[in-house]
Amino acid sequence: MIKTHLPLQECKDSLEKALDRLLTPPEGPYSYIFHAARYSLLTPGKRLRPLLVIATGETFGVSLEKTLNPACALEMIHTYSLIHDDLPCMDDDDLRRGKPTLHTVYPEGQAVLAGDLLLTLCFQTLASSPNLTAKQIVDMISVLSKHAGGTGMIGGQSLDLFSEDKVISWETLKAIHMGKTAALLSASLEIGGIAAGVCTSILKELCLIGQKIGLSFQIIDDILDVEGDQTTLGKPLGSDQENHKTTSISLLGLDAAKKLSEELLQSVLEQCKNMQIEQSPLAQMLPKLVHRSF
Repeated sequence: MIKTHLPLQECKDSLEKALDRLLTPPEGPYSYIFHAARYSLLTPGKRLRPLLVIATGETFGVSLEKTLNPACALEMIHTYSLIHDDLPCMDDDDLRRGKPTLHTVYPEGQAVLAGDLLLTLCFQTLASSPNLTAKQIVDMISVLSKHAGGTGMIGGQSLDLFSEDKVISWETLKAIHMGKTAALLSASLEIGGIAAGVCTSILKELCLIGQKIGLSFQIIDDILDVEGDQTTLGKPLGSDQENHKTTSISLLGLDAAKKLSEELLQSVLEQCKNMQIEQSPLAQMLPKLVHRSF
C-alpha cells in the first residue's frame, strides 16, 4: 500500500469525488461527450500521478485542500493521453484497465473529442484551484503545458510513432520514455512542490526525481508485459513482442532491465535522503511505482 500522512483510501475517495464533480455532465445537447469522457476518467485506476501531487504537497507541509484540484488536473491530462494512445491511428488497443477502450465503445471521433475535453478541462481545473495564489496557478499551468507538450509527453508519443518498425538505439528509446512517461510524473512532483511554495532548487530536484522514477516505471511496464499477470494488468501480455515493438527488454535483456530499474529507484531514494525527506510521504510512495505487479 502507498502510505501518506493522510490514509490512502481517504486520498483516493477525495480524488474520485472531485473527479466526478468536476466532470458532471451538463443538461442539454452537450451531455453526450461528457458521458464519453466520464467512461474513461472514472474507470478505477492506480491514480499515481494525482497521488504524487498530494504526497509531494504533504511532504512539504501542504494540505489536501491545496493539492486536490491540481491532482485532478493531472489525472485528466493522463487519461486524455491514454484515450488518444489507444486509438487505431496510435497504438490501436482494445483493452484499458480491464475494460474495452473508449473508441471501441463510443464512435472513434467522439473518443478523440472526449480526450480533447479532458485536456481542456485539465487547465480549467488548474485555473480555478482554490487556496492557491495567482502566481502558483500560472506556474502550475506553465509546468504542465511544458511537460505535456512537444518536448514532453506529446514529443515522446510522436517519436514513438516515428520509430515504429525501425531499429532504434537505447538512447532513442530512453527519449521516448522520458517524454511519454517520465514527463507527467515530473510534472506531478513539481506541481506538488509549487503548491507548497518550495524554492527553485527543490523544484529542480523534484523534476529530476520524476525523470528517474519515470524511466524506472516504464522499464517495469516492459517487464510486466513479459512476465506479468494478464488479469492483474487488465490487458493482454506479450503485445510488445507481437507488435514488434522495441522495448528495454529487447534492447537490454530482461536481467539488465531489472537491474537498471532498481538502480534508478535507489538513486532517487538517495536523492530524497540528501534532501532530508527520506521518511516523507513522497519517499514512501516512490518504491511502490517500481515494486508493483500492475
